[in-house]
Amino acid sequence: MVQKRKNSSAPHLQREHLLPADKIFQQLERILGSPEFYGTKAQREFLQYVVKKTIEGKSDEIKGYTVATDVFGRRKDFDQNQDPIVSIQANKLRRALERYYLTSGKADPLLIDIPKGAYVPVFTLRTATERSAAQVSKRPVASINDSWPSVLIRPFKNMTGDPQEDFLGFGLSRELAVELARFDEMKVFFPRDGQDTETSIAHARFVLEGNIYKDSNGLSITAHMIEKKSGIQIWADIHRSKLDPKKFLAFLERFAHAIAGKITGESGVIPKIISVESRNKPPSELNTYEAILRYYEYEQTLTPESFIRAMEALKHAAVLEPDCSQVWSLLARLYSNIYSLDYPGFENPLEKAVEYAERGVRINPNNQRNVGILALVRFFSNELLAALNEVNRAIDLNPNSLFVMDGLAYIMILSGEWRRGTALARNTMKLNPYYRPVVHYALWVDFLRQEKFERAYLETMGLRRPAVFWYPLAKAATLGLLGRYVEGEKFVKDLLKLRPDFPAKGRVLIGHYIKFDEIADRVIEGLNRVGLKIN
Repeated sequence: MVQKRKNSSAPHLQREHLLPADKIFQQLERILGSPEFYGTKAQREFLQYVVKKTIEGKSDEIKGYTVATDVFGRRKDFDQNQDPIVSIQANKLRRALERYYLTSGKADPLLIDIPKGAYVPVFTLRTATERSAAQVSKRPVASINDSWPSVLIRPFKNMTGDPQEDFLGFGLSRELAVELARFDEMKVFFPRDGQDTETSIAHARFVLEGNIYKDSNGLSITAHMIEKKSGIQIWADIHRSKLDPKKFLAFLERFAHAIAGKITGESGVIPKIISVESRNKPPSELNTYEAILRYYEYEQTLTPESFIRAMEALKHAAVLEPDCSQVWSLLARLYSNIYSLDYPGFENPLEKAVEYAERGVRINPNNQRNVGILALVRFFSNELLAALNEVNRAIDLNPNSLFVMDGLAYIMILSGEWRRGTALARNTMKLNPYYRPVVHYALWVDFLRQEKFERAYLETMGLRRPAVFWYPLAKAATLGLLGRYVEGEKFVKDLLKLRPDFPAKGRVLIGHYIKFDEIADRVIEGLNRVGLKIN
């Protein structure tokens, strides 16, 4: 659709006024040539593709499937329900365009925009008044250089001695690029032709590359990451695969998931490096990504101190970058903990959790973590069916990702989807060495449901959150049900140190997480047996 504004006071747009194609292409080249446009090579090709199709009068051909196959190299059997690469890249392209028009493109005469919900661009002429107003705009813009981490992924080198195996290096690096691109907080540069671009050289902080070897036992793939400025190797890994062509595609996917999980996410190499760098910064000096890292710190420790640091940082980030979906979703996560763990001093925390979780999903409905957090908030709101629907939607966004599957399995089990939830939990624990201990809490509840108390106690051995009252609670209740009263009484003391008011509030606090009365009653019975009477 091509639009032109008549003047700044016009009550509506003059629709379908065709602009000269050369003017649109000039604007496209202006964007692509600007150092303030941080689109990857694939996103640039995406933009060129949709602009060209629209100018040619073929906008009806711009669909998720055609973009995936024509731009992103997907095969003819591509299923966008299983692989949301187009929507993910479209969101990142929109962000890159928005940033461009807030910086060097402020005074440009023509806007190129891709409205949410579609991939067909809209071209709009701006009046002189509008361009002047844009030039004096003082809206702060975060720079990717100092805000979001950036990784250049180079094609893996074929060291097998067989030139026919060159495709392996490209396939591996492409899978990695796709998987890392699913993380909204990660900027990915992927030189499809094997050559670094000026943009990637200028803006990528980290370089991920590797080698492929072959012997009689199969393939050996080494991967390593370098911090570009210092040249220091900060991480390395090795993976092996047997020479079975039928299973090689599945190996590529597993390889990409494993590497992505090790270098990004809550426990990844890159977050740890940047977290150390920003540890002593006051909240007002943090960029958005550093604020997100403060949340990661809280999630790993759950201490009051880390909670305060995370809350202050995310509130600052919400002002700094209000269109960042992750900020609102993580704020929702904090407020859901305020409600479920009964942190004092906050009003209407569950209502705020709902508001922020829904806002995060509205901004980016294709972010798997955002949808997973909304599922958890629905769970705390006692909307178990809605919670399960959101869990299923999150899984559908990326069924093979292990990044948030532990949390999704947790919600699924506690919402009563026992068999499917426990299967997902077991599979996640098998494939992801960095899974979070929440899966043990959920499996503990399931074994209590089945009255398999010995198995329930074994699950408590995997709990690693002594700063939260649920840790001694699970230990004490299970030991009480097993008749191991002396051991259980020790954990009751720990529980009361953390929550002296637990006898009065215990039933409500337990009910925030255990939604089935017969299981909650079993927990309370176990606590009663070790001397903790719940009112």
